[in-house]
Amino acid sequence: MDFELSQSQQELVERVDRLVRERIVPRAESYDKTPEIPTEDLQDLHREGWLLANLPRKYGGLGYGLEGDDPLAFFLMIEHLAYGNPSTAHCFQVHNNTLMMLSATATDSQRERWIEPTVKRAALLPGAGTGPFGAGPTTAQKVNGGFVLNGLKHYATNAPLAEWIWVASVKVEGEQKPAVFMVRRDTPGVRIDTEVWQPMGMRACVSPWIYLENCFVPEEDRLDRASQAAPQNWLGKINFAFTANYIGSAQLIYDWSVKYVRERGQGKDSSRQLRVGEMKSLLDASRLLLYQTVALFKRDPERAMVMAHEAKWLAKEALMKIMWWAGEICGSTSLFQKYPLERFFRDMHVHMLHGYHDTPAQVVGAAELGEPYDVSKTR
Repeated sequence: MDFELSQSQQELVERVDRLVRERIVPRAESYDKTPEIPTEDLQDLHREGWLLANLPRKYGGLGYGLEGDDPLAFFLMIEHLAYGNPSTAHCFQVHNNTLMMLSATATDSQRERWIEPTVKRAALLPGAGTGPFGAGPTTAQKVNGGFVLNGLKHYATNAPLAEWIWVASVKVEGEQKPAVFMVRRDTPGVRIDTEVWQPMGMRACVSPWIYLENCFVPEEDRLDRASQAAPQNWLGKINFAFTANYIGSAQLIYDWSVKYVRERGQGKDSSRQLRVGEMKSLLDASRLLLYQTVALFKRDPERAMVMAHEAKWLAKEALMKIMWWAGEICGSTSLFQKYPLERFFRDMHVHMLHGYHDTPAQVVGAAELGEPYDVSKTR
């Protein structure tokens, strides 16, 4: 299907596909088995300049993403990286979405300090917003020259390769609105627990717990403009990236399954033909809706934010069905560990649980019925 990419977008896709084919795919199984963060993949992305994808051009970045000049380019990259390794794609999107938030809320001097490690050493940016159930809020007590932070954050993707950590949803003593701080990884009292990351899938997407125990953070490392972040619906904007990962992963499962059926000489079977037709239709519809939603964002961001939930729901629905139908047409032998389909299934079973599947549809339904809705809602 022709999705009418521009010449520059098509050239970008070809570059990403070449990197995926030649370097990322051959390493994916090894990173899954270890498990460890895909450092070599991320170094490759750094050499291509793609770790600055969502940094505005005026600051030396590529100007991709929802706040940039070419929004779709970012999501094309996630989609095609996920085709090689969804863990690598997720590390990439978390870093660049944090970069997007940082660019919008930091001062010029803060931005220069915080992105320097990425520019020079391929350091990543993790976004640490929520904590595990029952952990309580992360707090900040005002002291001379700064703040003392205490708390626990989880799912801090990229923390093992970070020098600065974006710590959000911090309750500051005497203030109503939550604050955001950038915390140096080597700050006394910061403890990164990578041992906790032992999931069934997305094993290379190392997302540790971060313990903050009496961590002193200087005043200049607080994002004073971060209070503006809430109306910008950062969590809602991140939906676009998850959707692109789902679509790239679904395409990977679809392509592998079709090839497997052909090689086994089962393509003449009408039941398999039906399933392949359903898979292809859902996949193309999901991709088309995502691309249209991204294109709409510049013209009508409020409507696009609701459509992003529609696109996320459809992409996840398509992915679930494609996984089920792939198992049907390929058979149980295809899920033996000697085949990559087993890893694809594990990765997506974990990744799809990042948010409740029903929530995006509920948000769309509320908007259609003229009722209040929250585009940043995930659960």
